[in-house]
This record gives sequence, structure tokens and C-alpha cells, in this order.
Amino acid sequence: MHIHRIDSTSQKHHNFLAQNRKDPITGDSISEGDEVVFCADCKSVFLSDTWEYLGNRHCEQSETLIDFPIEKAIFLKLEDEILFYTSLPKKGKSQKNIPRQVKKEPWLKKSQNISPYQNFLHNPFMRFGKIIAFIPFYILVVIKSNSSFFPLISIPFILEGIIWLHDWYYGNKVESTYQHFKNNTFYITKKEIGFASKYGLRESVLLAKDIEEIIFHERDNLSSNSYCQVYYEEQGRPKKLKFKIHSNLFNNPSTLISALNTLSISHNVPVRIESGEENTLYYVKKMIAEGNSNFLISGR
Repeated sequence: MHIHRIDSTSQKHHNFLAQNRKDPITGDSISEGDEVVFCADCKSVFLSDTWEYLGNRHCEQSETLIDFPIEKAIFLKLEDEILFYTSLPKKGKSQKNIPRQVKKEPWLKKSQNISPYQNFLHNPFMRFGKIIAFIPFYILVVIKSNSSFFPLISIPFILEGIIWLHDWYYGNKVESTYQHFKNNTFYITKKEIGFASKYGLRESVLLAKDIEEIIFHERDNLSSNSYCQVYYEEQGRPKKLKFKIHSNLFNNPSTLISALNTLSISHNVPVRIESGEENTLYYVKKMIAEGNSNFLISGR
């Protein structure tokens, strides 16, 4: 465990204190002289006592950061308006793999608080508690025990219902585009692309400067899928993230193409559109004709 004592004479620590960070489990403000630990996976900061209380583990791993992280890695602010967003298909192996693939740098983590109760309801202990509470249900079904277990088996469902109501109530009070994120969502801004959970509670972000190319593929028959591929480097090695997107995304592609063009010209990001549909190609060719575009077309 690598412990950092907050010292305001250090510029990094001074910038950190200016962010008014709080321990995500206890809600205590982190102040001068406090000893903190950074999760090596998500870069979340914990008071050292909290880290020990968590069993020296977070994000299903026990590694902590040796060096005090730079500002961009521990605090991200959405400086730009979200230009485009779309919910991800609920089915498909690629969706389940996204959280695992976007854990390491250059992917960055960020989150937002929507209520005073969020840290309690979404902390790892609550998830663990639901699993433990589900055991009586398993026992009842498998060994067909007596009905005295019925009050117990309702606990995980009640907890799940409370969390759902909490997220729905406070999520709809969010005064930003995140209010419309009802499921896992892919979004584009002028400076980044990202994946957000419901209401933006948790996000994984890839800055435009780290993107080597983006490909949007529109399906050409009923048996194929539309998808997006993002190329970047991870620790000096080429990486590719491929994920399915809804095919109806291209029914009116003007918003998507406009957002991609803004990202593309702002940070010189090559964007390839693979499509044989006239409507999609019309918008792409229009952007290319207007100049200041990094679009490439792969027709079929």
C-alpha cells in the first residue's frame, strides 16, 4: 500500500486540495496532513484508514499508485457540451467487455455525485450485501426449504429496488445532458469520447489526443451489425476497442456526422465511415466538401 501525506507546499497537492475531494466511502473531506491512497485502477482517492477498511482492495484488485497522480488523472471536468450520445445495445458480448477494456491508461475515470446517498448505495459493500442476502433464496430454491425463508429472500430485491428508485429520482433532477442517459451510453464531445453508466455515475474517457482513428460501420444487410472501432495505444502497444451500436443511428446521421467532424477537426482525429447508404454518404461528402474535415469514406 502506497500512502501519500497531503502537503500543500507541493504544487500537485495544492491543486488536489483545491478540488475539495472527499473520501467516497465515508464522505469525509480530505485536508492538509491527511494520509491518502489512490486505487491504481480507477484513480479514486481514499483515506488510508478507509483503504484498510476495504481490505486493501478496490476495483477487484489491490494495487495502489506509487506516485501522486497528475491532475488530469484524478479530476476531469466535462468542459465541452456533449455533441452526440447514444445508448449501447443491451445484448452482445462486446458490451460486457467494455468495462474491462477501458480500465487502463490512456482511458481515464471520472464520476459525478447526484445525491448525498450515492456513495452509500453504490459502494462495494452494498453489492456484496446483495450477494449475501441472495443466499437464502438459493437455499430455498435448491433444497426446497420451508416458507420461513420468504422474508429473507425479499431483501436483495428490496435493496435493488431502493437503488433503482434512488437513481431514477435523483438522476432525473440532474441539470445536464446526463439526465437523458437511461442506460450505458457512448458519447462524443469536442475533446473526447466516453462511455457513461446510467446518469453518468461512472465514466471512462479517452481524450482526442490519444485517439489514432475512429471507424463507424453501418450494417449492409439484416444479418450484420453496425459497430464502432476506436484505435489507440496502451503502454506503447496498438489497441482496438470494437463495440456494437444501434443500426437506427444512421437513419438520420446528421447529428453523428456533425459531432464526429467537430472532434475530428479540433484534434486532427482521422474518422472513417464505412457505409453504402446514400443518406449517410450524403452528409459525409457534404462535410468533406465544406473543408476542414478528416473524414475518409469506405463505400461498399
